[in-house]
Amino acid sequence: MRFLQKGYMFFFFLGIFFIPFNSDIPEWFGFLGEYSRDSSPIFFLVAFLLLMINSLFKGKIYLPLKSTPYTFFLFFIIILCICTLINIFNIADYYFKQTSGFQRFIRQLLSVIIVGVLFFIVFLNVCKEYGAKAFFLKIRKLFLYSFVLVFVCGIIEYIIVAFNFHGLLPIFELFNYLPFVNVTLSDLNRVSSLTYEPPALGTYLITIAPFMFSYIISEKKSYGFIPFLLVIVLALLSKSRTVLVVAFLQSLIAIYLSYKVFPRFRIIFIKFVTIGSMIGFVVLLIFWNPVKDAVTERIQSLDITKTEYSSKDNSVSNKSRLGIQYAMFQVYKQNPIFGTGWGQQAFESKNHYPKWAIERNWEFSTKYLNENIKSFPPGYNMYLRILTETGIIGFLVFLLFLFFIIQKSYQAYNSNKNLRFISITLLISFYGMFLNWLQIDSFGVYGFWLSFAILIIFNKNTNERNNSLNSAL
Repeated sequence: MRFLQKGYMFFFFLGIFFIPFNSDIPEWFGFLGEYSRDSSPIFFLVAFLLLMINSLFKGKIYLPLKSTPYTFFLFFIIILCICTLINIFNIADYYFKQTSGFQRFIRQLLSVIIVGVLFFIVFLNVCKEYGAKAFFLKIRKLFLYSFVLVFVCGIIEYIIVAFNFHGLLPIFELFNYLPFVNVTLSDLNRVSSLTYEPPALGTYLITIAPFMFSYIISEKKSYGFIPFLLVIVLALLSKSRTVLVVAFLQSLIAIYLSYKVFPRFRIIFIKFVTIGSMIGFVVLLIFWNPVKDAVTERIQSLDITKTEYSSKDNSVSNKSRLGIQYAMFQVYKQNPIFGTGWGQQAFESKNHYPKWAIERNWEFSTKYLNENIKSFPPGYNMYLRILTETGIIGFLVFLLFLFFIIQKSYQAYNSNKNLRFISITLLISFYGMFLNWLQIDSFGVYGFWLSFAILIIFNKNTNERNNSLNSAL
């Protein structure tokens, strides 16, 4: 059944390419729940179904049951269920946004299983068929192709919103002919490109940044730095504070690891710093006032005390995030051991939102506390959400899961010197995702599971190679 194998691989790679294409998703995608905002899940779901049919005929499928990190993830899912069962009497009384506590638990549990089990199995099996190196190179190339479209669209959008150059609108609207795309100009004068909102573009850039950086350390051609440089440029133009912070820290880790082991990278880095410093000095001399205004704007956007009742005010979102996180911590203090149960914190948090966060904040009145809007308020912090909903027990298991991922990543870095550009990419990716979870509370970050799959197969391939060499000796 070779055509089935080719079929699930084709749909998987199609899903990877379409990750940033999500500004116009059909309504019938709604059955995917949390994943109905993206186009990729429908391709991953088709790939999973074809993989299951293929496994029935072949009688086998690869499952990472010997992987220590993944074992802890499966144990974490069990903990989610146990913590929810312990809180079953409270959950029976919950009702908010036309949703009961039990409905909320089922939806949130399915959300974790869909990406962490179903989609992840697809990622693993495709990676196993290709081998870690070939798979990595294929994924990187697909990321580059889709990023070219994202970058071009983003640059045109930036010129329109920043310089009121509306003559480019007809060209900008040509991107609407792409599947799952309906480009719009943001009220906040921020760039979203092909994605449905600026934060989604930010998550996408954090996902691909490590893969684009790997061109610098794996390609011998002098222009290998261009893809990563373009990611940084779009991150700056997007005005995303999260992307700038995460990309900066990712860059520091990448530079440190690469500088240690790649002599060629040291030469490129020194040249880049020298030329960049000279260009930066000249730019500051010529454009001092615009640069100063841009920096001032970024700092003022962090102020949560001077907000207006307007969707065009950046600082409103800061008030909402801090207010929701404050409420979640109050809920955690009341349920420190087993939490509230998976998916249940919003039922309790709504009674703890601080007054300073709610006042003059349109997000709470129109969305988060509006019973007519069925979507629940986000937790804006994965670690705090897990602490609140599963208590210290679930939180420790989750931290062990992350710890073993990092441990295995460094093991890959030290065990295969010829493929260090892959292990460095994985380390940068994981650190970026862990930092990004400080401001989102969803497991539906495809780049994390993709990197995790590469890590498992990379270590598996390395162990098999070492065993083969030992046997030959």
